[in-house]
Amino acid sequence: MFCYRSPLVLSLVLAESSIELVPNELVHHAAVLSWARRKRKDSRSLILDQTYHHSAILRLGSRGTGRGRPDIPHLSLLLALGSPLNLTGELRCYVHTRDNNIIEVDSKARLPRNTDRFTSLLEQLYQEKVVPPTGRPLMSIRPGSLGDLLDEISGVVIALTTKGLPKRMDEVASRLAEHHNPVLLVGGFPRGHFSKETLSRVKESYQIHDHGLDAWTVVARAIYDYERATALRGAFPKTSLM
Repeated sequence: MFCYRSPLVLSLVLAESSIELVPNELVHHAAVLSWARRKRKDSRSLILDQTYHHSAILRLGSRGTGRGRPDIPHLSLLLALGSPLNLTGELRCYVHTRDNNIIEVDSKARLPRNTDRFTSLLEQLYQEKVVPPTGRPLMSIRPGSLGDLLDEISGVVIALTTKGLPKRMDEVASRLAEHHNPVLLVGGFPRGHFSKETLSRVKESYQIHDHGLDAWTVVARAIYDYERATALRGAFPKTSLM
């Protein structure tokens, strides 16, 4: 059960993110085994990573497209957690993974700045289900679909996608600010589009640029414009950015 400290909270969901454990069919691939030996870990406990497992992912053919990119949610979360919106308690961050897990990130989490260290943190998270294993959990993971998460948040869902209605980000932010507990979906993958199942849970979808933008760029622009939109409505204290 999610607990909100304010009636006006933006839930950012990095949906269908390119995070997963190395699939069974690749655990014995030379590139995966080499990386496992270097990290002194079982290959089955590794997070799939395009940087180190590229040759293994190629073996998946078309099924490997867009997989093994933990850097995308990593950079996106760093920008989100460091925002004034998060620092004032008006943002909640979630990651829905391509293997249907839900990661909840505490607003006070200080994630590693290095992506390799972040990936190691994810590997610990998959093993322990919560990090750190004692004390206040900064990240937790549990099985669940995107639909499960959206049902729990129970807010109006707006998605940003190149297949959406063209609209400036500041206009989308104004739409978000009209609702209590709005939910913003941003794709946590490098290319392609949301699945039909994901889009079926969306109330509105918008395209904020003629070309596809990196997820972290979308997150940064969305949060900044949402801060401005809520400040203009008097629903959010002004920050030094305004």
